[in-house]
Amino acid sequence: IIWWITSTANKTTLEGSSSKVNQLYSELTEKQSYSFKTTLDDKNEIFYAKKENKAYINTIYQGKKTKFIIKEGNTYFLVDDPKEYYTYHNNEVDLEKIVLQLETIKENQYTQGKEKIEGKEYPYEEYEGVAEFLMKEITTAEEETAKTRFYFMKDQLVYIKTMVGDYQEILKVEVSDEVEDKWFEIPSEYKEVAE
Repeated sequence: IIWWITSTANKTTLEGSSSKVNQLYSELTEKQSYSFKTTLDDKNEIFYAKKENKAYINTIYQGKKTKFIIKEGNTYFLVDDPKEYYTYHNNEVDLEKIVLQLETIKENQYTQGKEKIEGKEYPYEEYEGVAEFLMKEITTAEEETAKTRFYFMKDQLVYIKTMVGDYQEILKVEVSDEVEDKWFEIPSEYKEVAE
């Protein structure tokens, strides 16, 4: 997938509490269930779903798939071939993954601008020193120089672009209230692997 981007250099620095990112954080914090999908291309995608105190994460990174279910205080790592799973007891690190990513930046100062993606102009909020949504692995020093833009169509987040040096990564974003109960269940044909 190739994204065509043109930028408008009309930027204003604002406080984080009035940001659309802060509004999104507040909305997701209040919701009992939602899904949040970021797609770089057909070989790199993260799908996160949350329902009450459970989460499901399905990641495709460089074509390799991983699945996690977080519930009852544990994280379950599912392997499709062979059909098995591993249990990480007392581990809920990623239960609030998206909310925690947004929380780290929601109060930061940001600049506003407009940019064309795929021929359509979107307003954005740009945060410096932010790389929480970047799929590529980077060093701490690189993260400090990173900039991330959150693009909105009205109040709906539609793209996230992170820039680190000459590297740019733009993710298509889909946020939904549609959540299926089956995502949070370990399929019966999967066998637990003893530690």
